[in-house]
Amino acid sequence: MIVEIEGILTKLMPNLAVIKTNGGVSYGVIISLNCNSKLKLGQNISLIITQILRDDANLLYGFMDKLEQDMFETLLKVSGVGANTAMMVCSTLSSQDFTLAIINGDISVLTSVPGIGAKTARKIVAELSDAKILNSQNIESYKSETILALESLGFKKDKIQKVLLDCKSKNTQDLIKEALKKLA
Repeated sequence: MIVEIEGILTKLMPNLAVIKTNGGVSYGVIISLNCNSKLKLGQNISLIITQILRDDANLLYGFMDKLEQDMFETLLKVSGVGANTAMMVCSTLSSQDFTLAIINGDISVLTSVPGIGAKTARKIVAELSDAKILNSQNIESYKSETILALESLGFKKDKIQKVLLDCKSKNTQDLIKEALKKLA
């Protein structure tokens, strides 16, 4: 399994980067438009890779950062969402915008992605609204701890997450106090 590729960027198209490694092997890697905007021909780059093996293809999807890769892989878990659709989301939304759209159930953000209609957007929100999936990739540990603590006090997860969007504290103890005042 290929997990990372490092080398010289020899060819760059909107959704494809060709990277020539020190060993002389060139790899074609499918990338998002966000990733493309950060690359320049001839530069030495390193991309995190998600490899998808199918009967008819061995596809490499490349990402500049782990958050974008996590967003891509999370979308692949949604039934009916394939790699092309997931890559369109990565090209259109930042990982933070995506996470907030899921937490807030904001279907309009997802329908702004070409190829995603209202039905698919509702399906993505429904299947990914479980905060456990999102917590592991895009929410700081002190926020995750706060969510768990407030849930143990009987508050609903979706209400907690909405309140946390307005909170400013940067550690678990202060964030719990601030959130409790807003939840009361």
